[in-house]
Amino acid sequence: MSARSGPFDPGPEGRAAHLVLESASGQLSLWPVRREVPAGWSVRSGPAPHAACVAALEPGRA
Repeated sequence: MSARSGPFDPGPEGRAAHLVLESASGQLSLWPVRREVPAGWSVRSGPAPHAACVAALEPGRA
């Protein structure tokens, strides 16, 4: 991991720092809570810890 964190770094464990977004076509995406939700996407779940959002992206879990 670099000294500079990126938008998808898990951050401190347990911190609700991510969202699961859904596009109009049903695509899911992991998104940092500190960034604006892009046009055409809506919040499906979160804010939640990184691990919970990643788990929600697994097939059969969303």
